[in-house]
Order: sequence, then C-alpha cells, then structure tokens
Amino acid sequence: MKRFHVHIHVDDLAKSIAFYSRLFAAEPARVEADYAKWMLDDPRVNFAISTRGNQPGLDHLGFQVDDTAELAQLKAQAESADMALLDEGATSCCYARSEKHWITDPQGIAWEHFHTLGNIPVFNEAGTAVATGACCTPASGLETVASACCSPEAGDAGSACCTPAVKAEKPACCAPTPSTEPTRKPLNVLFLCTHNSARSILAEALLNSMAQGRFKAYSAGSSPRQNQQPHPLGLQLLQKAGISIEGLRSKSWDEFTRPDAPHMDLIITVCDNAAGEVCPVWPGHPASAHWGYPDPSEGDAPEAQKMEAFRKTMHMLHQRLELLIHLPGDKLEKAALQGAARALAVH
Repeated sequence: MKRFHVHIHVDDLAKSIAFYSRLFAAEPARVEADYAKWMLDDPRVNFAISTRGNQPGLDHLGFQVDDTAELAQLKAQAESADMALLDEGATSCCYARSEKHWITDPQGIAWEHFHTLGNIPVFNEAGTAVATGACCTPASGLETVASACCSPEAGDAGSACCTPAVKAEKPACCAPTPSTEPTRKPLNVLFLCTHNSARSILAEALLNSMAQGRFKAYSAGSSPRQNQQPHPLGLQLLQKAGISIEGLRSKSWDEFTRPDAPHMDLIITVCDNAAGEVCPVWPGHPASAHWGYPDPSEGDAPEAQKMEAFRKTMHMLHQRLELLIHLPGDKLEKAALQGAARALAVH
C-alpha cells in the first residue's frame, strides 16, 4: 500500500516540530538535529521537514511504497507516459537507505518514488557530514542526468549547493563535506531496569536509532523473569515508528560483567527498583545516572491504555536522549560524563 510523501524545508526545526506535532496530534517518528519525520496512518502520509534547503517551503512530493513490485509499477507508469525519469537505484538520504527514482511535473515540482530499505544514523552514507543546504531533490531538468539539487537563482552558480557540472555522469546530490569534529569512539551506554522488558528495551532501541555514530546502546535487567521477552506493545510501537527491533531481547545484567563483555562508559537506570539495588562492579568504573520513568506495562488496564502509556514513555525517553546525543564533546569526556548525564534527569 502506498503512502503519500511530503518534504518541506523549514527555518526553525524546533518551532516547526512543535507546530506539526500539534497539527497532527502526534509526535514525530524520528527526530535528528536537522530533520524530523511523521509516519501518519489516517491519512497514510510520510511527512518530513528539514533545515537543509536554501529557503523554506516545499521541497518535493512523492510516494513511499511497501515493496519493490510497487516501485517497479510506478516506474513503468512513468516510463510509459514518456516522463523524464532519474533512476537513482539503491541510495541513501534523509537518514534512510532506499531504492528510488524521480520525476518532475510541469510546474517543476520533483516527485520521489521510493522503497525504504532501512534506517541509517547519518543523513546520507557518502561521508560523515553533509553541508547545510544539501538536499536530495534533483533539478527539473532530469534529461541532463546531472542533478542540480538546491539549485540557485539564475546566474548565481557560486551559491549552488551540491551542483555538479551539467554533464556529470551521476548526480552529486547530498554531497558531503569533511567533518570538523575529531573521530571519537562511540560511547557504550547500558540501560537497566528490573525485568528488561519495557523501558530499558525502548531506551536501547531509541538510542541506537538516534546515535549518529556517537553512542552504542545496550540494555539489561537486574532480575528478568525466566523466559522473559520484551513486551509486545513496546515492540509494536518501535516498529510503527520505523525503529529496528532486531536483536532486542531481555537479559540479565550479569552478561555485562563477563570478561568478554563490552566495557560500558555510562550506565543509566530507568526504573526506581533497579536504581535501589546493589549493582555489580562494572569493569572500568563507568559513569552512572538515574532517569526514572513509570512502568508502562504495570497493571491490568485495557490494551489501548497501555499502548498510550508506552507511547508517553517512549516520547519522554526520546526527548531526554535527544539532549544526550547533542551534548558537546567536552561533556562526553570521562570526567564530565556522569555530571552531564545526571543533569539531564531534571529535563
């Protein structure tokens, strides 16, 4: 089933997220430093905003499809109508890996047809950073093959972002610029709760989807029940938000005390029970913090109420993790990390 796609450039990301969240009565499924996306079901719309355009307004429209057969059908329709088509094949942009092609309507509006293959932690995989103003939209002159994404005003070639020569062999849209930050080994973060089935699982999945290469998240429980599994409502919510649940499982914190376990840089308890227990002696003496959240799985409430509780928990976690991943480099040094992580508990 197809999902309509809209991508708009904005000046103020935070203000725009607040506006559209109220308009849609829904939180974004993904938020990055320069990008946000809502996956709406009624109507089915993939609505994205970013700060990467030269000016605010509509960047492009399109259709997201569920499989390659639907994508091939859209491509065949475009080709049979003699529409100029730019087939990018498998590519990466907007924090996702996709197979896509582009067409342009008579008004010059680009239409993107794509099948998402998976999420990635960076805007695209061509490099570690993308210049502000970079976008993924080809220019209307698709017959030139070369894409002039974010094209400048006529005669202002010097301001063109990611614009290759007219006869370039392939589009250079979303061209990266070298990162000015030194390469840093990802920080390992372990989220703890009692059973490792709800809050800590959500935190692990969320941080890994948001980490941008700066963090690697794990989770565990102080006393998971025998045959404990992650709560199905939590997994449903993650999948609905487009976040991978691959590899998520409930496990004891004893796994991370073994000699071959990854050494943690930061340990965060997300439930009061786990915070009050005597923790193992962690190798390397990592920083620690407590971020308390109510248990969304607790009680005998109807499933709809529990799902709402999971949604609220995930939203609160997301807000705090957004602050964590954007901490400046000096706050992530070993001497400052504990204080910085504990300070986030009051947000």
